[in-house]
Amino acid sequence: MLKPSLTLSSLLLATAAALPTGVPSGLASQHAGDLAARGGCATKAEQVQAGSASASGRGVQLKNGDGQSRSFFVYANSCDYVPLKYVTLGAGQSAFVPLPQGFQGRVVRGTTKVNLDGQPHLLGTWLEIGLDGSGSGKGYADVSLIRGCDGAVSVAAMDGTGASTGFSDSSILDDAPSDALEAKDTGSQVIKATEGLLSVVVDVVRDYLASKLGYDKAYIDDYHGNPVICSSNERFSATFYRGRP
Repeated sequence: MLKPSLTLSSLLLATAAALPTGVPSGLASQHAGDLAARGGCATKAEQVQAGSASASGRGVQLKNGDGQSRSFFVYANSCDYVPLKYVTLGAGQSAFVPLPQGFQGRVVRGTTKVNLDGQPHLLGTWLEIGLDGSGSGKGYADVSLIRGCDGAVSVAAMDGTGASTGFSDSSILDDAPSDALEAKDTGSQVIKATEGLLSVVVDVVRDYLASKLGYDKAYIDDYHGNPVICSSNERFSATFYRGRP
C-alpha cells in the first residue's frame, strides 16, 4: 500500500504516489480534501450489534478498552457525512465489524447524537483500514493522528503474524498543552490536527505528539514514519482505549 517514504494521507494529498510491489493502485486514505460526498456513499448507517463475532471474513474486531460505554463509527473515504456502520460497546465489550471488499476508510470514536447527524466530523484519532480489492486477500492498517487525537488506539493483524501498530498510552490527552487542544463537535477537548491546509504542519501539536510517541507508532504528520501493518487475511483486531468521544 505504501512505500516507506510515503504515508497514507500523502496518497490523497499528492497528485501522484507510488505503491509497493504487489499492491494495486487505489488503496488510498483521506486525511484532508474535498468533503463533497461521492456517489455510492451510505445514506443510512448500519448498526452492528455488540458481542457479534465471526471466525472468517474481512473486517475488524473492535474492543472498547474505555471504562464506560462508547460508540465507534466506520467511514468510507470521501463519505464523511454518513457512516457506513457503527457499533455501541459497553466497557470491555467487543464486536466484529464486517467490511466490504476493497474497503478504504477509517474507524473513529464518537457519539450517536453527533456522528449520525448527517454532517462531517473529522477531528480525532483515525484507525485507518485499506483492503485490497484485487483478490490478493491482503489488508493494511495504521493509526493516524494527523486529523487530531481523541485517545489511544492499537491494531493488530489477525493472520497469526503478530503484526501490530498504534499505542495504548491514555495520558496523551491528559498531558497535552492547552494550545494543542480544541473542542470536537461533541464539546470534548481533544488534540488538534497536526496539519492544516496543504499539509502545513502545526508545530506545537506535532512536536508534542512526537515527544510522547515518536514516529513509529502512529502517523503524526505526512513527513515521518511508516507505521502500517499488513494482514494476509484482511482481518484486524483493534482496541480503543480511554478517550474523549
